Amino acid sequence: MALCTPFFSPGARKVTAQPTMNRLWIKGRPWIKGLAALAVVASWAAPAGAAPLSSHPIALAVRHGDCNGAVDLANSAQTSNDGQAAFLIGRMLDEGICVKQDVVEAAHRFARGASLGDRGAALEYATKVGLGEGTEQSYERAGQICREAGFDPQSRLSTYALGYACTVRGVASRMLRERLPKGAFRQNTGALLVDFNPGSAAMSIRSTPQVGHEQSVQTGSSIRKPLVDAPHAIEDAWESAASVVPKPEAARLVNQPIELSLDVDTTLEDWRKVEQADANHDIRTLQDTDRHMPMIH
Repeated sequence: MALCTPFFSPGARKVTAQPTMNRLWIKGRPWIKGLAALAVVASWAAPAGAAPLSSHPIALAVRHGDCNGAVDLANSAQTSNDGQAAFLIGRMLDEGICVKQDVVEAAHRFARGASLGDRGAALEYATKVGLGEGTEQSYERAGQICREAGFDPQSRLSTYALGYACTVRGVASRMLRERLPKGAFRQNTGALLVDFNPGSAAMSIRSTPQVGHEQSVQTGSSIRKPLVDAPHAIEDAWESAASVVPKPEAARLVNQPIELSLDVDTTLEDWRKVEQADANHDIRTLQDTDRHMPMIH
């Protein structure tokens, strides 16, 4: 039996780009860098005990085309301490899945999820900070959030350069989730990892999940066409992302590569065509007292 292996790219593609943590405030209280920060980073870095995203009730409702049910569940989870729910609600709002798109409100949901310890929400919120959507634009702040979420643990990049890299990574991830055909990558077959050098704008693909294949229509043939040209799709998304993020200050970018993982979990996106965004489906806006938005000073 032939074994499928992740794609590895030995080369680097130069993508045309537009060339210490203080305190993190949650619920009005300082999150001092130290034991508390280490505990949260550890919980983000080791989510083995957490249920898979695809098994969350909100995700299940979207997958079954039940947008009314998904929105009802989202509204019921407004004030809960379910960080994964906050992440899913943020993504629904950010991409217009089952609801009218609202990138500002999405930022608030990601911020709440981050305050509840959800790593995916923290990385999405960092992207929003880097873009300036729903909050003031700042690559410095984005980098602080990404570092607390576990990126660049050896501090090879400056906080500013990390924030820029993290923002490009977030936008490229979203573009891939929205563009890839259903089943493009097989679930649980590895991570999509890239090396990115903010100073030189060079990006190289280290590995991808296993690529899915079309079902053979030729009787007796074992030849199956890949659903996606993974290297081309990733490079195209990265180049597009680098062209749309706010232009960074070139002098503050570090000529040093960093490994980044891209989020291509299409749990929600695979089912978005079942029922598109509908203004009649409404997720109640969070009150300011419910947001628990992390603010970095």
